[in-house]
Amino acid sequence: MALKKKSVTLTGIVIPADWNDDQEVVGAALATADEKEYRIDGNRKGKELLDHLQLQVEVTGSLGGDERGREVITVRRYIVKST
Repeated sequence: MALKKKSVTLTGIVIPADWNDDQEVVGAALATADEKEYRIDGNRKGKELLDHLQLQVEVTGSLGGDERGREVITVRRYIVKST
C-alpha cells in the first residue's frame, strides 16, 4: 500500500543510492540527522541534486512511497546549505 503524499521540508546530506552498469550514480537519497533515508524522486529538481552529492541541503516537496515501501520525496525546491 502506497503512503499518502504530504508536503514536508527535510534537511540532510545527499547520498548516492543507485548506480548504472558503469558504476555512475543515477539516483540519490537524503540522509537526515535522525538517521532516516528518503529516496529522491527522479523528477527534474531531484536529478539536479545529483550535482550536490555529499552536501547538506534543505528540500521541500511531497513525501510518498514506492513499491518497495521506501519513503520517497518528490522535490519541489531545495537550498544547498553547505558547499
